[in-house]
Amino acid sequence: MIQPRSRTHADAVYVKVAAEIAADIDKGRLKPGDKLPSEMELGARFGVGRTTVRSAIERLREEGRVETVHAKGTYVTQGTASAPVPPSRRLVQDLRAAITSGQLKPGDPLPSEQELMDRYGLAGITIAIALRPLRQEGLIHHLPGRGRFAGPGPSRDRRAGR
Repeated sequence: MIQPRSRTHADAVYVKVAAEIAADIDKGRLKPGDKLPSEMELGARFGVGRTTVRSAIERLREEGRVETVHAKGTYVTQGTASAPVPPSRRLVQDLRAAITSGQLKPGDPLPSEQELMDRYGLAGITIAIALRPLRQEGLIHHLPGRGRFAGPGPSRDRRAGR
């Protein structure tokens, strides 16, 4: 089933918001223990709605960059060093970072499945499952018999020769 365009766009926006907040953390503008601005403030800063901000913060929580304390707020953590990151999540984080930073540009091939298996110690099926969110977000696509590539895949019309 093809996802509506608006869903893919919304996903891309929250990923970019999360990446910008992560960059603030990486550059030291937000330090461990600092409280993140409110959802309203972040929404105004990035020109997005509350749902997008919440999705971005959830992504940062999954990455171990922030922690939310009920009724208090969301705070920058020490990073992912405090908790081990499963290899499948690290694979997704590494590819997402390479794509969103421009290291991998649309159309660039991803490492082969065998290279990913060797690098992350994962089975092929685990890699396929781990990469689903990146595919759903339009960050990668798969061409049978050719491999996986950065960026959204060719549209159905182009593949059909229309």
